[in-house]
Amino acid sequence: MNRTLTVVVSGAVGIGLGALSGRILFGGSAWNLIPWAIVAIAIGLLATDRVTALLASGVYGYLLCAVFLYTANTGNTPQAQRILFALALGLVGPVCSIVLTLLTRVISRQLVRRREP
Repeated sequence: MNRTLTVVVSGAVGIGLGALSGRILFGGSAWNLIPWAIVAIAIGLLATDRVTALLASGVYGYLLCAVFLYTANTGNTPQAQRILFALALGLVGPVCSIVLTLLTRVISRQLVRRREP
């Protein structure tokens, strides 16, 4: 899969999973971290190179976190404040996703090196 397609698919998965997690999946609880982490690990394993993994993981993490925060916020907050809140705190998502993706790539490379004679 080329870089652009990988990033676009990762972003779409982030939007879909964020929307599901905010309303339906586990009721917005901490259990959502499990499927989020599985997808970040999959990005690390499926990306063809490090740059693609970083871009795809960053886009996935940001869109996942921003959409989740927007959909999970069901209070009487005005729409503009909900959007700004989600956009600002959405910056936490890429940091976590990129760290997990890079850790996955490092571990998988080490395992492959051990298998080679």
